[in-house]
Amino acid sequence: MNKKCLFLLIVPLLLSGCNNTARKIDKRFTLANLGNDVSVHTELQEDYLYDEDYENVPSECNGLNEYSIPNTVKLTWEVSEDIESFIVGVGEKKDLSDQKEYLVEGKQELELYNLKIDTKYYWTVSEEGSELKSETASFVTSDLGPRNINIPGMTNCRDIGGYQTKDGKIVKQGLLYRTGNADNITDEGKKVAKELGIKTEIDLRDAGYKSSSPIGSDVDYYSYRMYYNDYANYLERNCEAVKSVFRVLADEESYPVMYHCRIGTDRTGFMTYLLLGLFGVYEEDIYRDYLFSNFGLIEEPRTLHGSGVNNVQLYYEAINDFPGENLQEKVYNFLIGIGLTEDEIDTVLEINVIKAEAILPGNRPIVIQAEDFGHSLGLEMQSYTNNDSKTTINYYQLSGNVDKSIMVDFTLLEDKEVDIYCYMYATSAALNIRACDALAINVEGEELFVTGKTFSNLHLRGTAGIYVCAKLTNELFAGGSRYNMTITNVAKGNNTTGLGVNIASVVIIPRDS
Repeated sequence: MNKKCLFLLIVPLLLSGCNNTARKIDKRFTLANLGNDVSVHTELQEDYLYDEDYENVPSECNGLNEYSIPNTVKLTWEVSEDIESFIVGVGEKKDLSDQKEYLVEGKQELELYNLKIDTKYYWTVSEEGSELKSETASFVTSDLGPRNINIPGMTNCRDIGGYQTKDGKIVKQGLLYRTGNADNITDEGKKVAKELGIKTEIDLRDAGYKSSSPIGSDVDYYSYRMYYNDYANYLERNCEAVKSVFRVLADEESYPVMYHCRIGTDRTGFMTYLLLGLFGVYEEDIYRDYLFSNFGLIEEPRTLHGSGVNNVQLYYEAINDFPGENLQEKVYNFLIGIGLTEDEIDTVLEINVIKAEAILPGNRPIVIQAEDFGHSLGLEMQSYTNNDSKTTINYYQLSGNVDKSIMVDFTLLEDKEVDIYCYMYATSAALNIRACDALAINVEGEELFVTGKTFSNLHLRGTAGIYVCAKLTNELFAGGSRYNMTITNVAKGNNTTGLGVNIASVVIIPRDS
């Protein structure tokens, strides 16, 4: 072998040896072995989370005491010399390139809050100022969810990630946090929120309650009013707010996001129900997540089947009326129906779970906006800017226009039973009118049955200016044909002026049979 060839062989070996020089270890340290099932929950929380009966909430968790704070994970070590100050590095990558460093003085232990569930962590210890570090130790947190969060000055905080979906995926952690309000967040709480990386705060209380985020000036703040008192149906009166929230969540630059109402239970719980439902999480995990609010300071306990508006059964009843083979499809149909695009919904899925696949087989929902309506002579399209959601709603005014109509055309690809929904902007506070006394539906000359729901059940009593939804009818249509549908404001009985609302869109949702 000539000298040139020998040189070419030796140099790469030398370079390889240099790149793999072992890190020098500070052998004075011995790190404790925590194992592979480290709990992040208190004993009280664990007792509930391991209970197969998710409705069996501990009696002391009645909303009047603070039990929502997670447990700490304690790292301990021994050192063969007298050292006062330590640097502890903790990260999720084996090379600790993502580590967070903690200064520990006067003791040989470190308590960590807010660790992710079902996650492997690596850690080292060194003497402050020394370049040498201990051996790298590791531990794995338990997969028991939810991942509850401690943010000083706030209550009822948790990550909605970490749950397994029905198709075997895992909702990503560290992206969406449901919480109580941040009005009283402490300086330490602000530091924790910064450590969590919060970039966006969504406030579901009355619009304008705050003008900026109390977490910090670098946090984007959105206020979208959601209604929750004295109603029977969350879905049908919060369409615009839900649409606005999902559009924020469809922007990857918004994350991580914290969303809340006053105590983070009802309006926040409703948004969480929609999100976890869309992600395909098991219903029992969704219900348990809702009931976990009882561990926080929420003033009174929440149940699944209690009286009043403060229970998750309202969410189930609201969404169950939409077509779909499962909760995920029903939520998807609702979101399409209120005007979100498939791209927007799929983007929320891709950011938080995994690349989205088509959830709904067969025919997609048909959404006809006011811009595409035909109408009776004398009707003009109008618009209303919703201050709560910062969106503009276009509509045709049928209020007071008896016998006036809007017309829509649609075509189905195959024979389908369809549900027909009408989304409306309410202008009148006098809405105790049955739908069947306010509207008539005619398709190709044949009058269809209109549901008897009253509009007063669909939004806040005595209040105008709310975007609402009504299911009008359920019919079987043949595929391949183009249909012309007319929706007319009719006067029946004491309803002399007809419908007190204005039609903004019509949604035709095929049922899978």
